Amino acid sequence: MNNNNAFLLAFPITFGITIVAIIVLVIVGVNIKIPLSIGLGSVTTLMMMSSLQRSVNKVILMEDEIKAKRQTMKNYAFRYFFYALILVISAMHANIRVEFVALGLIVFKLVLYILLFANRKDGDQHD
Repeated sequence: MNNNNAFLLAFPITFGITIVAIIVLVIVGVNIKIPLSIGLGSVTTLMMMSSLQRSVNKVILMEDEIKAKRQTMKNYAFRYFFYALILVISAMHANIRVEFVALGLIVFKLVLYILLFANRKDGDQHD
């Protein structure tokens, strides 16, 4: 599996983990703020990573390297601005727990790193 496949595989795994976590937390009976906050963070990161994938595919096709770099920086800045906005709004909202939003935001990265690590370990064994 190459890095791009790992990136694409991280989407359904993250979505599944989020759904299972929310269902388990609701069944266990924790405060509804927690599963909603995790869901908000996870949906936000899935949306932003999907946007990242689409924008990278467009940038790759650009012939002007300077414009491509500029577009990449704009996309990067927008993505992190959006994450910051979600965290600030979460911190100000009484019904959302910002620490669980942050946890939801990092689930995709954790899944991706685990997939990449597992891929690397598989590659090392087949040499």
